[in-house]
Amino acid sequence: MFDLWVEAWRKKAAKGDVIVVRYFDDLVVGFEHRAEAEQFLKEFRERLAKFGLELHQEKTRLIEFGRFAARNRKQRGEENPRP
Repeated sequence: MFDLWVEAWRKKAAKGDVIVVRYFDDLVVGFEHRAEAEQFLKEFRERLAKFGLELHQEKTRLIEFGRFAARNRKQRGEENPRP
């Protein structure tokens, strides 16, 4: 069901690339645009709540990645993301 929901969300909301990788009960979702990542996270939390589920607070985070990510974090005074 997750795959169907993500595909519908992608068609409705995403302008940039969206990549989904699932590992059993974990997943990584990559976005071309941060605003879309934030929107997806909000809507995914709402979707899970409809079924009485929630994301693990300590394991769920937005991480910038790509060839300029380290430079951008350094310019903002941020450290590397925790493992």
